[in-house]
Amino acid sequence: MNGQYEEPPVINATDLLPASALSGPGFQVQPQVPTNGAMGQYTIVADPAVFKDDAGTYYVESLDMLKIRLSEIPAIEALDGMSNSSVFVQALATSAVRPVTAAANMVMHPMDTVTGLPGGVGDLFGRVSLGASQIASSASNSFGSGKAATQTGNATLAALGYDQVRRDLAHKLHVDPYSTDPILTKKLNHVAWVMFSARMTVTAAMMAVPGSLIISSVTFTNDLVYQTPKADLIILVQKKLKHFGLSPEEIATFSSNTALPISLQVTAIGDLDALGDIPGRRAAAVAIGNTMTEYQARFLVSSLDMLKQWGQQQAPIIRIRVPGVFIATDQNGTTVAPAPVDYLSWTQRIAGFVTDPQVMSMHNRVLLMTGGMTPLANQQLTANGWTVHQAQPQ
Repeated sequence: MNGQYEEPPVINATDLLPASALSGPGFQVQPQVPTNGAMGQYTIVADPAVFKDDAGTYYVESLDMLKIRLSEIPAIEALDGMSNSSVFVQALATSAVRPVTAAANMVMHPMDTVTGLPGGVGDLFGRVSLGASQIASSASNSFGSGKAATQTGNATLAALGYDQVRRDLAHKLHVDPYSTDPILTKKLNHVAWVMFSARMTVTAAMMAVPGSLIISSVTFTNDLVYQTPKADLIILVQKKLKHFGLSPEEIATFSSNTALPISLQVTAIGDLDALGDIPGRRAAAVAIGNTMTEYQARFLVSSLDMLKQWGQQQAPIIRIRVPGVFIATDQNGTTVAPAPVDYLSWTQRIAGFVTDPQVMSMHNRVLLMTGGMTPLANQQLTANGWTVHQAQPQ
């Protein structure tokens, strides 16, 4: 304890996820989870025997992202199984003559990890694509380097069908085709390219997956993302943002933000659309477009989803304010602050938000929570006129 504040605690991972989800073939989540006032800081250890060159220690800074990363591990194993199968090796031998192979590797290769960037969730309390000729000419550049590595709107590869093969494979594996997981992305690109080159069906490729491997039935993205070519998704997002009143510059910032995978962009515009044409919707879209990290972006998009559910289950949302996080007002005059956090503690930052005079002037304040909190945080929220409401699991 420091004055009236407290040090964020270290909690048990089993307080947040079942023990069965925290380890599996080749990986383990460390049992102790430091928190930072709002989010947990998770450590995944990947075994060299299974992950080989990709083994090591990985850090994830939200439970939401941890669930996504853990759901991707079986898909990574499945892709390894495909790569090592005799059918795949034979297909690989015939695929080398296909054109712009290196360009396929560059499609959807993520930016370097954003873990070290400023812009964690606590900080919250114009290049869409290259032309096909540019992609082909840059295929000899260092893999994953420069702007070309972040581009996904390659007309040539989409026309040839690679993009659809890749999306179909991701769908079968129950993973986001636009995931920013560099290990998954590398393997998904490689397997999809060989399948496309050898004209191998997803069904044939999946036959190489060991029968004992359980692919998650949980899908972390919208079906539209699997069914729609990347270029069409970009157009859809940009049209919606224009409808929401964003300027061309704001639209470019949103749609080219590497903290916002296109799948997350699609979710965001869907939630914004569902909230209707209310004051603050445009500002919320701009705030999402200006996020610096995927953690921030997912926090704000999850906040929107919570507000959408509140509007459906309690009372329609009629206004959103954007003082960093989102604060909404519903039709009954209730102030709703969505907090998709892992574990809240009474830190100076959280206390500053909760007791801010501008926020305190709002009536019937509800903190809409997804996670847990310390006894002191609960006590102080109540003492400062907040009602804590646990959000329904999604």
